[in-house]
Amino acid sequence: MQRFVVLLALTTLACAPDAPNAPNAPETPGAAQSATTREPAPASPWPATARVDLHDTMVASTRLEFHASDGGGKAWLERATAARCRGEFSATLVYEAGPLGVADGGMVFLQVSPYWGWSSPQAESEGSSGYTRVATDAEGLTLRSESAGEQLLVAHVGGRALRAGERVRFEYGVGARRATADNFAESDSRFWVAVDGDGDGVRKVLDDSPFVAVEPGPPAGAVAHAPSVLRANQTANLSVALLDAGANACRGVAASFELVDAPPELELALEPSRDPSAPAAGTYAFTGAGRLAIRFETEGTYRLKLRVTCGEETFEALTNPIVVAANAPRIQWADLHGHSARSDGTGTPAEYYEYARDFAALDAVALTDHDHWGLLPLSSHGELVEEIVAAARAAERPDEFTALVGFEWTSWLWGHRNVVYFDERSSILSSLDERFDAPLELRDALRGSPALSIPHHPAGGPIALDWASALEPDVEPLIEVCSAHGVSESDDSPRPIYSAHRDCFARAALERGATFGMLASGDSHDGHPGLCHLGGHYPTGGVAAILADDNSRPALLAALRARRVYATSGPRIVLRFALGSHRMGETVPAAEVTGEVPLFVQAIGTAPIESIEVVRKGDRISRIDGDRSEELALSGTLAELVSGDWIYARVVQSDGSMAWSSPIFVR
Repeated sequence: MQRFVVLLALTTLACAPDAPNAPNAPETPGAAQSATTREPAPASPWPATARVDLHDTMVASTRLEFHASDGGGKAWLERATAARCRGEFSATLVYEAGPLGVADGGMVFLQVSPYWGWSSPQAESEGSSGYTRVATDAEGLTLRSESAGEQLLVAHVGGRALRAGERVRFEYGVGARRATADNFAESDSRFWVAVDGDGDGVRKVLDDSPFVAVEPGPPAGAVAHAPSVLRANQTANLSVALLDAGANACRGVAASFELVDAPPELELALEPSRDPSAPAAGTYAFTGAGRLAIRFETEGTYRLKLRVTCGEETFEALTNPIVVAANAPRIQWADLHGHSARSDGTGTPAEYYEYARDFAALDAVALTDHDHWGLLPLSSHGELVEEIVAAARAAERPDEFTALVGFEWTSWLWGHRNVVYFDERSSILSSLDERFDAPLELRDALRGSPALSIPHHPAGGPIALDWASALEPDVEPLIEVCSAHGVSESDDSPRPIYSAHRDCFARAALERGATFGMLASGDSHDGHPGLCHLGGHYPTGGVAAILADDNSRPALLAALRARRVYATSGPRIVLRFALGSHRMGETVPAAEVTGEVPLFVQAIGTAPIESIEVVRKGDRISRIDGDRSEELALSGTLAELVSGDWIYARVVQSDGSMAWSSPIFVR
């Protein structure tokens, strides 16, 4: 039994942004490990950053042999109180044994979602949160319950076998302190029931385990977004959405908004929708999330302020900066890394794509659930992959919102990579499959197809990247320098990633001669792609600014392969970076940059710019400090550029938010 319990405990640790290294677990619940003397270990064939013990545990989980009674029977919710984020909750779950029953010595498990805030079910303290009473009406049967790991309770069957049709009841949250519901809203938060039918220590999860809907809290604010770059007289959408205190979507909540001190250059492309309850003309009604078509007659930089009214509450929202210019490169905002409850995240795939499109107002998003890291691994549950593909197709809006499908290649030896498909494929190439369990094999399987492999949290966190196995321009032209785990750009970055390896930061790899572009994505597990930095539970977030003229799969892929992309820690900062006539991501012939070469950097922020730094090979850093303005530019010249040099820009705002350009390389 404990082999699988350890696996679930490590799952929880690995996905938390501030997780420590996973502990060594005893072989049986509650048993202490004894010290032993061992011979020196032979040289490892794996990278120094590899977590071999965790990899071996995962491989072992794929080789478990199930008894015919494992996972038998069915379960349902008999009673449940309403679940609201962080609110009190209690429920009664019923398990009914299948045709083969559960043997004397067998076990029935209750696993509450281990990834966020649900109280752990426990049978030891009636005065503590999550107290769970386990009972049966079967005569002659005894049940002994105990906590068996993170968010896990086990009921041991004794006295005789639990026969077909007989039931076990789990009354969860029935103590003085009830139970606490999850931190994040979703429509199907699972109460996983698993059965070890023969008592051999191997259990199997019921695929149709019951679930509850977790409702968001009341609206606590609003967000507003518009395209970062427009042409004069181009029609675009101004988006507004209601969020609760944890950045959950407040779907179905009626509200209205009005523009405050709108600039005279702004023209409403559509007549206002009249809300009968609106106090005045110029008020626009919406439910949960809404949009208004706008355009600007004159070039310039604009920020629109909205006053949002929801019942008795009034919120203000300020858009990202909107640059109206004839020649500025267009920006497609994307989050190419995130998880749903189909692995170790929150919410359904449909909710994930809807949040990205309607609440975060992204231009593109990818759902990259883990290949095998979840209670029902994607690599062996094709029906879950089909659900993801169907959700993406339903959410897509041609030329407006691109919904991509992918997966996270979750290797505990070589580092994690997000595979993003830019066509209709959805193959899961598992890192535990011998055909794809090494980076070269993964890249060979993707080479020649419209797909990218993007290494993430390369400097540390759950596992650092083995840079010796990383990067090929056609398949892996980019790395993720910022996500919910923190920053992997450099060890002098604000908010560096936890459990970092100094030699694995992106700048250290550039110093060794690596060539790559830099993007960011959320790695959100909270169901908030594009906005996971707003919830207060992650140190950072992450989005990618893709410099592409149109929002189509071919255009997005071409820009990413050409490294025409930059990273931010979440806010939609506009960043321009050029060396002479060359833009971020480009490779410049050394013969074209002799003498003094003009350099230009401009940041248009969502808060005052604290500094712009130009970072050059050899840790040569030029810095200009801000003057409390939300716009800052640095111009000058660089001299003595030689083949092998690289240059990029780093921007820090007064609120701690950051942005990084992709480097320019001299070859």
